[in-house]
Amino acid sequence: MFTVLLNKITSILNTNILIQEWYDFEVGELDGDPAAIVVPSDNESSYSTFNSNERVYAFSLKLLVSRSERTLKDVDKVMRNLVDSVLDDFDKDYYFSGLITPTGYTMINVFATPSKWGYSGREDEYRVAEIMLKCRIIVDVTKI
Repeated sequence: MFTVLLNKITSILNTNILIQEWYDFEVGELDGDPAAIVVPSDNESSYSTFNSNERVYAFSLKLLVSRSERTLKDVDKVMRNLVDSVLDDFDKDYYFSGLITPTGYTMINVFATPSKWGYSGREDEYRVAEIMLKCRIIVDVTKI
């Protein structure tokens, strides 16, 4: 299910015109600016009934803006606009329309938790905002 959800998340990121490059794995060097890196981070599980289970698949979405090509004021302006646009993208499609899930899995919703801001890279070369995406799924344990 991580792969199915990751593919949907990256398809949404691919449509965001503010993101120049996105990756679905931890990358050493970035080829675009601004960039996004999204990777699975954790999962939770709770049993609802004898037949179903609620799972939360979480992803870390890091947005990176280079500080070497812009003034520091412009870096934060770019980051603010980028974070807002990504949050809007996931709010607009919080059911992941068109998502095809394996038998026994039902998508409930996705929500983006507040972002954490900081710096990354050699000598803080990137402004970074990390957004946690949490995808709620109901699993019918009799069908998996």
